[in-house]
Amino acid sequence: MRLGLFGGTFNPIHLGHVTLAGNVFRDFRLDRLLLIPSSISPHKKDKGVISPELRYEMVQLVAEKLGAGFEVSDFEVNSPEVSYTYKTLKKFRTDYPDAEIFFIAGTDIFATIESWQYWRDLFGLSNFIVVNRSSVSFDELMSRIPVSLHERVVAPAGFKGEKYGRIILYEMPEIDISSTEIRDMLDAEYRKANLPEDVYEFIRTNNLYRRANG
Repeated sequence: MRLGLFGGTFNPIHLGHVTLAGNVFRDFRLDRLLLIPSSISPHKKDKGVISPELRYEMVQLVAEKLGAGFEVSDFEVNSPEVSYTYKTLKKFRTDYPDAEIFFIAGTDIFATIESWQYWRDLFGLSNFIVVNRSSVSFDELMSRIPVSLHERVVAPAGFKGEKYGRIILYEMPEIDISSTEIRDMLDAEYRKANLPEDVYEFIRTNNLYRRANG
């Protein structure tokens, strides 16, 4: 089985996330892709993060529309602790010992790999699909990650079906959508244009992300 894991704050989940999930599912011929909303992200300490339960509900709406093969995991949402990647990968490797597992991350986040908890052990648990972001090119990424990881790096065509241990550089058209900008924009039409319809309606109905002076 090929299992994709796409974790994130998803505050809120937007069309950039949806497009990435769909492209990875297709191009890597995944059997399942789990969207994993974080409880408390170690990378984003944002006072504007709404409750894990509400973010989970929005991601669930998206997974239902994406269709067969897309699911939402409540593993991190149900934990009161910081959502460390190591803990999540260890759980899914234990649950699926024979699977090819792929953890999805952007170049901007993966460039900080040395700050991740137990980062050296992660490559014995999963492969990593590292997606281009405009803020960190692949060349810059290679200059920032430890040299010891370079031998793990391959292009998608060079992946040979390993269960774990590979860093796959995956390039797709840049999608310039930011969750922060969506939250900050007062223009509802802008927000609606960058959110799945069901998510937009959920935000509007529940009066989420409203500024105090709005």
